[in-house]
Amino acid sequence: MKNKKWMMIVLSVIVVIGGCIGGYIWYQNDQKQKILDSIQLTFTDQTVIEYGSECHGEDLVDKQSGELMAPTIDTMKIGKQTLEYKLSKGELSKTFTHEIEIKDTQLPEIKLSKESVSLAYGDTFEMKKYVESVKDKVDGDLTYVSYDKVTDDQTGYYTYQNKVNTKKAGIYQVVVKAVDKNQNKSEKTLKVTVKEKPKEEVTSNHQTSSTASSSSTSSSTTQYVASPNNRVIVIDPGHQGKGNSSLEPIGPGASTKKAKVAGGATGTSTKIPESKTTLEIGLRLKSELQARGYTVIMTRTSQSVNISNKERAMIGNNNNAAAVIHLHCDGAGSSARGAHTIAPAKNNPYCPSIYSASSKLAKNVINSYCAKTGLKNRGVSYRNDLSGINWSEVPSIYIEMGFITNPTEDKLLNDDAFQTKCAQGIADGIDAYF
Repeated sequence: MKNKKWMMIVLSVIVVIGGCIGGYIWYQNDQKQKILDSIQLTFTDQTVIEYGSECHGEDLVDKQSGELMAPTIDTMKIGKQTLEYKLSKGELSKTFTHEIEIKDTQLPEIKLSKESVSLAYGDTFEMKKYVESVKDKVDGDLTYVSYDKVTDDQTGYYTYQNKVNTKKAGIYQVVVKAVDKNQNKSEKTLKVTVKEKPKEEVTSNHQTSSTASSSSTSSSTTQYVASPNNRVIVIDPGHQGKGNSSLEPIGPGASTKKAKVAGGATGTSTKIPESKTTLEIGLRLKSELQARGYTVIMTRTSQSVNISNKERAMIGNNNNAAAVIHLHCDGAGSSARGAHTIAPAKNNPYCPSIYSASSKLAKNVINSYCAKTGLKNRGVSYRNDLSGINWSEVPSIYIEMGFITNPTEDKLLNDDAFQTKCAQGIADGIDAYF
């Protein structure tokens, strides 16, 4: 009986001790869990880090409760990274992860000593002396590579194609192109004006040989014949930020003169000037044509220029363009709608040699443009009063892309998605022409 009693006492003691130990263990675990739950880490909204920037792991932390061990960020490595953070309180710690992406959004910087240069006839022209520096903000100076040695996959370089002929008067554009190691691209253009050759003194009423040659060229009826390998396209976004009312002849030897460049119309609904609309579509057309393998030269890439219609034509002539596309928007009553192209008339007294090729180009462009955009096709008109065409020695057309005096077409012509269609339609027409 006594033994039984002692056993009961021992069991009771064991139960009590076990309960105490279990309770203590539960309490300890509960305390640990509470501490772990209190270890919190939240991040800022920043998930994209600029390539080469100085950014530390702790810079991305918004709030923390505990001692932080932050990771190192490699900002010189483009792409996504998973960062691992450790947060501790005493002997307890938790691990957190945060996804970021390293991107290079900085374009290479091109510095030219001048934006434009004027040369006397026959001067020596060296483009390199006008290039002050070409560098990437992070990786430093970019290496010059000759234009004919650039490969499709090449990075970390700059180049330019020099087609300046100082023995042919006119306006040239030398475009410096830079590509950094992460495929960011930028361009800067040097405008080069070659002055006319000084006229020789004559002692009779006969023309000098050079003048006679020029005259015969402008009035030649021999039709222009395209070179099968020529893929150079000049894009002329019509007008500019500010018009120039000074006068120039409408064609070689013409007594009739017109303003060098008109100010252009303004959108009825958007209030956006025609010059801005044509420039935006022109830049999209440039990208579209380059993607299709064409070499593209822009007469302008900004509003802050002063380039006459004759000078725009000369850019096409001096670069032996396969086609020059002058971009414009039409203006009339609010109900007028649709698009059309303009080419030189068959009896054009200034550039009859380009009539046939220009007419073919105009027909292909307007048909493809209207098919892509859905605008009414107003066909092709032929004129002899447009300086931009009359001074041209290569196929040249105007495209009136729609009426910005029509509220609906004005809004369309200034819509991003529609501008892309405009560029694609014109490019389709150029493809069809070739």
